[in-house]
Amino acid sequence: MVVTWDGADGVLSGEVAGWALDSATDAIIVIDGEGLVRAWNRACVDLFGFTKEYAVGRDVDFMIPPRLRDGHHRGFTSAMERGALASDGAARRTKSLRADGGTVYIDMTFAMLHDDRGTAIGAVAVARPASDRDTPTHGRKRYRGQLVDVTFDSALCNHNGQCVRNMPEVFDTSKRPWINPEAAESPADAERLRTTVFNCPTGALQILAPDAPDDDASAG
Repeated sequence: MVVTWDGADGVLSGEVAGWALDSATDAIIVIDGEGLVRAWNRACVDLFGFTKEYAVGRDVDFMIPPRLRDGHHRGFTSAMERGALASDGAARRTKSLRADGGTVYIDMTFAMLHDDRGTAIGAVAVARPASDRDTPTHGRKRYRGQLVDVTFDSALCNHNGQCVRNMPEVFDTSKRPWINPEAAESPADAERLRTTVFNCPTGALQILAPDAPDDDASAG
């Protein structure tokens, strides 16, 4: 594989870089500052099914489930502006689209790419399939409220406690079920709940309107 990104100072140009990427057993994706895929190794083809010819030059949204795209865009934009990731660099469980129309749970790590002046020029992601032991079979679960419903995919949660701290009356891990949208009784409470869910860093939490069909809860 020849990497064709002719970005700042020829980053990742040349056959050697391509050979190095293709020798890796993990899927390696390089994204430029605009969110376009600039390198896609052989393991990516095996894991996601999309060919290099399809992926390179395309917005990375093609592999991100629609429900997770807003969160990705916010996180990526923020990281490019700061030149650093908000996370600790640990592997995160997430879900990706496959070329065959299916989805796959993956463990993914991210790192920023900087030029020799220290300017952020993109990011690199390394992914591998989530182990069968840790991969759920039930998918996204729906919790109903008076004004808004909340859905939750446990495989995407990184358990940072943000939702519990922001709105403990709705998210209480000492109770079962631990998500209770019924506690958001007023329009102001519902708006706080929407904001809390919107700020979920992994997309594990999502908002649904009460009249949305149940199929939407499992589309995750």
